[in-house]
Amino acid sequence: MPSGKPPTTRRPRSADSCANCARYRLASARRKPILGPASHRRGMAKVQDAPSLEEDAEERRLIDRSAAGDQEAFRQLVLRYHRLVINVAFRALGELALAEDVAQDVFIKVYKALPSYRHDKPFKHWLHRVAANAVTDALRRRRPIVSLDGMDQPPASSDADPQDIATRHDLQRQVRHAIASLPSHYRDTIALQAFGELSYDEIAKTLDIPLGTVMSRLNGAKKLLRERLGSLAHPEEEANTA
Repeated sequence: MPSGKPPTTRRPRSADSCANCARYRLASARRKPILGPASHRRGMAKVQDAPSLEEDAEERRLIDRSAAGDQEAFRQLVLRYHRLVINVAFRALGELALAEDVAQDVFIKVYKALPSYRHDKPFKHWLHRVAANAVTDALRRRRPIVSLDGMDQPPASSDADPQDIATRHDLQRQVRHAIASLPSHYRDTIALQAFGELSYDEIAKTLDIPLGTVMSRLNGAKKLLRERLGSLAHPEEEANTA
């Protein structure tokens, strides 16, 4: 006997519905990003870079369904990657609330761009590029507030000189803005290393350029940063771009 229940239909995709989905997930996960020693985070990233075949198939299914307008599938993608995106933004901007705003913008851009996404490169690499671009845009638009929590520096001791702390924060801010002002080919490359913490090989795959080009661009970017920031920037520049 028919149930009389009308068949379900998929609603058209819209930027507004995507924004609501991203806001829902990010608002329900207001946790501090995972930030520890850079080498430890890189080790974690390499473990996560080797998903099983089942995970690959599931991710592809979520991507294809999201591109077709399935909001629940997109919510699952946000669940998978919101921490990664917030970490990239938080490392660059130094303020959790601002990083969450940028992450929301990233997922809205991702949702709009999914129909044109090709599976010829890992989704994670593509997402890293979108996030790095959003971060550099945010750095150009706003003056970030830099906190101690956002850096890979040891906590200041109780007898630390306040002037030294203020100077260090100012240098960090200058480096971030200097990176944002670089020519795009330099900026995109060094942002993936400094903020996304990708290896040379991962950057090459993300930007679809040869490994030698990655190294050349990073060297060129660091040279420009030294010229623009002067000798005061050298310690901080090495800490954030090495």
